[in-house]
Amino acid sequence: MPAKKPKFNFAIICDDIREEIGNKISFMGVYTKDIFVPKFPFTFPRLCFVMNYENIKGGDIFSAELIDPSGKQIGKKVKGGPPEHIKGYIRFQFHMIVSPLIAKEEGNYKLIALINANGKSKKEINFAIKKPDEVG
Repeated sequence: MPAKKPKFNFAIICDDIREEIGNKISFMGVYTKDIFVPKFPFTFPRLCFVMNYENIKGGDIFSAELIDPSGKQIGKKVKGGPPEHIKGYIRFQFHMIVSPLIAKEEGNYKLIALINANGKSKKEINFAIKKPDEVG
C-alpha cells in the first residue's frame, strides 16, 4: 500500500482550549473571520490555534509559527506531534497557544504550519486583526 499524504482538514482560532472530562475538548471564544480589537497595540491574554489533520503517522513532527503583518515572527515556533509508537494513520489535532499575544498593528496575520519540516506540507492560515469599522 502506498504511503498516504497528510491532509489538512480545518483550523480554529479561539481564546481558550479546555480539556474536559470524558475525553472532550472545548474551544472558548471561537473566531469566525476577522478579529476585532478596540485599539492598537492590543494584548490578548492568550490566543489559541488548532489545526486538524488526517493521515498522520506516529513520529510525524509538526511545527507552527505566527507571523505579524510586517513579516516578523510573534513568540516562539512551536513543535510537537503524535508519539512514535502509534501504528497506522490517525487523525491528529495540533494546538498552539500564544500567551500573551501582543498585536502591535492592524492587518493580516498568518499561522504557518509544517509537517516534518517539509515545504510541500506547508499550510498558511490567514486572518486579520483590526479595529471595527466606525458606524455612522
